[in-house]
Amino acid sequence: MDQIRILDPTAPARELNADPGPDAGPLAGRTIGIRDDGTWQSFIHTTDEWAGLFEAAGAKLRWWHAGGRVGDTGERTRQALEDFADEIDIAIVGLGN
Repeated sequence: MDQIRILDPTAPARELNADPGPDAGPLAGRTIGIRDDGTWQSFIHTTDEWAGLFEAAGAKLRWWHAGGRVGDTGERTRQALEDFADEIDIAIVGLGN
């Protein structure tokens, strides 16, 4: 019987820092900003589910949809992002999946 050896070309995963960061504390009265670019369906569905939970906990939501990233449009997007960051207490900008 012939034998073959199968090699796995993938590198081992690097060690990740599992620290979730500081606790956000109570949500009541705070503004949670959710940033998306409208293209990642799992993120959109997940944040839609979370929105009701945040509101039930007394938080206000602020949604921000990213715009273009180059030229004059990019400059306007960057300014809008800075304004968004100034208006919120907590930011959700992606999922760790």
